[in-house]
Amino acid sequence: MKHEIIKPSQRKRYEFIEFQLMWGGTIGRKLLKDKFEISLQQATLDLTSYLDLAPKNMSYDPRQRTYVARTSFRPVFIKGEAKEYLHHLEMLHYGYRDADEIWPASIPAFDAVAASSRNTDPKTLKAVLRAIRDRHCLEVMYVSLSSESERPRCLYPHAIASDGHRWHMRAYDEDNDRHSDFVLSRVETIKAKEDSARDLPEDKEWSTIVDIRLRPDPSLGERQRRRLEIEYNMKGGELEINVRQAMVFYYLRFYGFNPHETQDGMIRNVSSFSLNIVNLKEIEECIGRRS
Repeated sequence: MKHEIIKPSQRKRYEFIEFQLMWGGTIGRKLLKDKFEISLQQATLDLTSYLDLAPKNMSYDPRQRTYVARTSFRPVFIKGEAKEYLHHLEMLHYGYRDADEIWPASIPAFDAVAASSRNTDPKTLKAVLRAIRDRHCLEVMYVSLSSESERPRCLYPHAIASDGHRWHMRAYDEDNDRHSDFVLSRVETIKAKEDSARDLPEDKEWSTIVDIRLRPDPSLGERQRRRLEIEYNMKGGELEINVRQAMVFYYLRFYGFNPHETQDGMIRNVSSFSLNIVNLKEIEECIGRRS
């Protein structure tokens, strides 16, 4: 059976088989049957056909009455990365899946930091999505933490984006003649102006892609620097991240920088991430600051 002609449902079961072999070391008919609600006969066929595709990945152990991973195991249908396993724990922790819906057969004791959810009114999100689709204006009463303005704003949203903690709409602000980010949870009232479609200036900060180049802090010892290079999968001692210019500020915060605070006029990383920005002048210009 060629990989390109495998049905999506069958491929998903092959991925599950490999997941169990990768992280648990075994896979049996009953586990496959229960997870996908298939017959024992179909589970047997899946295991047999997988063995035909990847004969070096598992073998049947008659003593345990199950298939076990061989030392020559190499994943074919999954990437075999740690984040594939941890993603299932995250989905369970955040309530996106129940315990019987994630793939780990045995769930370890675990915990994770969960930021308090920003409450966004579904009506707000629906209005924003429709405005993006129809390219019309939204009349919005918006609570800004940096302004006491009580006037409604005329906003033309064209995208939504997350900074890791909250969702924004990226919109053209007609009153200020610029594109800006507006936190969805800070919208008090929202009303569509359906006959307001117009040609808008390009949002160059949204369409421009910027490279953020990070490296371990040079003050670290060789062993610590090498460990960070491995941790971040750096190439040539650097981590290069391609991001929209409009998102640079948020990415800097995500990697431990505080763009609001500077030292000697430049952004510094005072977090435990121990990273420096290689192309600092370019990045400071991107967020509107000059050193």
